[in-house]
Amino acid sequence: MKNVLGIVIVLLLAITLLPACGAGGEGGPGGGGVPSDGGGAPGAYTGFMSPAEGQWVDYIIASEGEKYHQKMEYIGQDTVDGKTCVGFEMTMTVPQEGEAIMQMWADAGNHQLVKYVMKVKDQVICMNTGQSPYEPPETETPGDYDPSLPDISHGTYTVPGSVEMLDVAIFQSSPESEVWVSSQVPFGIVKVVDSGTTVMYL
Repeated sequence: MKNVLGIVIVLLLAITLLPACGAGGEGGPGGGGVPSDGGGAPGAYTGFMSPAEGQWVDYIIASEGEKYHQKMEYIGQDTVDGKTCVGFEMTMTVPQEGEAIMQMWADAGNHQLVKYVMKVKDQVICMNTGQSPYEPPETETPGDYDPSLPDISHGTYTVPGSVEMLDVAIFQSSPESEVWVSSQVPFGIVKVVDSGTTVMYL
């Protein structure tokens, strides 16, 4: 979860950055919404799905009274700086500021960052991978969301604007926070609640 929130923070900060550097599919479930209480078969969550090229999710991020849209897409494999990498693209839409786009490439073998570039206000910003405070999005089930862990709550979540209902597993990430995850969406995350406030959701 820190991976996702770290990307959000960087994208929000990038709106104000100016230093530039040299040049360096198919839709998935999306939207935002309100969960449906109860239901959800305990066996329906089996861990994060393996993403396929072109799959994406669209989150709404709530921060300081504002709402932002963040699209996360798995863009497949390519060779970057001589290494076989998997690529991700994140697009953050900020009210009154426009879009910030980040493209990240991670080594396919060890998932370490190889390269990432951000485009903000028609400027390209090269980021230092050695100083990155976060990692690329998860493509495998993190240990914190292992379906075999004890004391997992189960429920359902209805994607707004559609009739699609997701089976979710609910993990307490701290006494005040919980994360809703599903095997039915790329990157696994459905909703994040912090101190009783929903801060991120499909």
